[in-house]
Amino acid sequence: MSSFYKLKENIKLNYNLYRVVRNIYGLGKGLKGFLLNKKGSMEHIKSTLSLIQKTGQVKGKPIIITIEPTNICNLKCPVCETGAGILKRRPQYLKYNDFKIIIDKIYKFTNTIMYYFMGEPFLNKNWVKEVRYAKEKGIPWIETCTNGDYANPKDIIESGIDFVSFQIAGMTQGTHQIYRVGSNLERVIKNLIDTIEIKKRTNSKVHIEVGFIVMKHNEHEIEKFINFARKIGVDSFNIISPAVRTVEQGKLFLPKNNKYWIYDRNAFEKGLLKRKVQPKNDCPWIYYSMVIMANGDVVPCCHDPLGKFVMGNILKQDFDEIWNGEKFRKFREKIHTNQKEISICRLCGGYGIPWLR
Repeated sequence: MSSFYKLKENIKLNYNLYRVVRNIYGLGKGLKGFLLNKKGSMEHIKSTLSLIQKTGQVKGKPIIITIEPTNICNLKCPVCETGAGILKRRPQYLKYNDFKIIIDKIYKFTNTIMYYFMGEPFLNKNWVKEVRYAKEKGIPWIETCTNGDYANPKDIIESGIDFVSFQIAGMTQGTHQIYRVGSNLERVIKNLIDTIEIKKRTNSKVHIEVGFIVMKHNEHEIEKFINFARKIGVDSFNIISPAVRTVEQGKLFLPKNNKYWIYDRNAFEKGLLKRKVQPKNDCPWIYYSMVIMANGDVVPCCHDPLGKFVMGNILKQDFDEIWNGEKFRKFREKIHTNQKEISICRLCGGYGIPWLR
């Protein structure tokens, strides 16, 4: 764990200090982006001012948009709502024409697209066309996250996407499949290595990352993973602290080493699941970002996979009608007054400093 990361975590433990630092950073980052003529920088500044004022209405537009290519996955990861079969949404792919409608409504102010949510993005047969369309409309940064089973190296390089994170859950098939149920680790690694080789051969600028989801059954393989990542020449690698939804899941999957816990271990031992750092009537993300599901429904953030808090449908409504509509305004106001009653906030760290690419 880097000293910079430790510093950030310590700042988060002091809410008042964190809020001051975050707001100053947000304004500074927006101003720097404006001077460098980065897309979304003025929206970032206006949104930060709205965050400081804790208003339900946001002066700026969101610069970070999550778009769900599909809510279907080939795996059965037990913690994931899709993998566990409890998503309670109609399985579907985002249609290409619907994707174009979305991009046409957001491209003028959007800086970053997170092209993934509750499914495996590469199962969408139109994913390359969709990414290319977004790049043609001038979106500066598009990234995705994949389990790697259906990653086509040639498509990744030729799509124009900026960042792809392959995420594995073990260094042997035996450990990997405990969480990545139904995955073939050999195929995933081959897809990863082939992508790296084509990237180097073509001088592609796409950033390739590999992540290791550390859990109780695989934490003994961390050093092996690090050596592997360095050997294959990936652009970056990271150890991903696991998320769970219940204490029971925690007992099955959370590692022994406290270093990889995002939860309060003392509370966990008493049968309670809560984050080490919890939001206190505050959330920056609802001022800078939003999530668009495969059917066009808009939800506030990535902690609403079930679609409990639908703010509108971007395929049927104007953007501003949703972003500063009554539902979103009241949601933000409740965040600042009674966040503990909002179910999707209970296991969220709630803290972070959105940035401009």
